[in-house]
Amino acid sequence: MPRRERPREIPTYLATEGRTQPRRVIKGLEDLLTRLVWLRGEPRPDQRLSPAQQDLFDAVRGGSLTLVDAAAYLRQPPLAIRILACDLADLGLVQAVPPAARTDIDLMERVIHGLRKLKDAAA
Repeated sequence: MPRRERPREIPTYLATEGRTQPRRVIKGLEDLLTRLVWLRGEPRPDQRLSPAQQDLFDAVRGGSLTLVDAAAYLRQPPLAIRILACDLADLGLVQAVPPAARTDIDLMERVIHGLRKLKDAAA
């Protein structure tokens, strides 16, 4: 997914409008690996986004992005991104998709072992 030019830098206290908590907590945004998924819409004319909300929306538009990736891309702390993500989800512009269950290490080791056996057999 192509990214646009790097967004303008906005001080955190302005990005969140001085908030340290979202107006409404959206379930699933607790984990930094939660993906924000674009819902194929654009803000309605009555949904005026702040510059920071617009930057996050632009970063997610056309695909998805994890909270931690959005924080790095927008150069904002993860808490600020979580607040902005809650705002966008509340407006129906993005959806929060929590990460899948943690990987079973034993299963992964068996898969790797099986792949190595296949590689050795093919050689």
